[in-house]
Amino acid sequence: MADMVEELRHDVVIKARKKLEMSGVSDVISYDDKEVLAQINGFGVTIEGDELKIERFNSDSGELVLSGTINGIFYFQKDLSKKKKGIGSFFK
Repeated sequence: MADMVEELRHDVVIKARKKLEMSGVSDVISYDDKEVLAQINGFGVTIEGDELKIERFNSDSGELVLSGTINGIFYFQKDLSKKKKGIGSFFK
């Protein structure tokens, strides 16, 4: 049971709308300076903003750090891992 809880753990910290730190991210599907689309525990998340930049992404630890102006975070119930290959291997 403890393994399941750890597997589903997901935290988000936003600092002054200029930096976002997120855990539990398994893949980054797509990104540009306005939107980042990521996979988390079998569901999707979109982070919208301005001048977004991926500072760090590690698919092994699930850590994603973005800088820029964070305007919103939107979750949706869709498994994106089967759609297309993300950029996870580029940021390890």
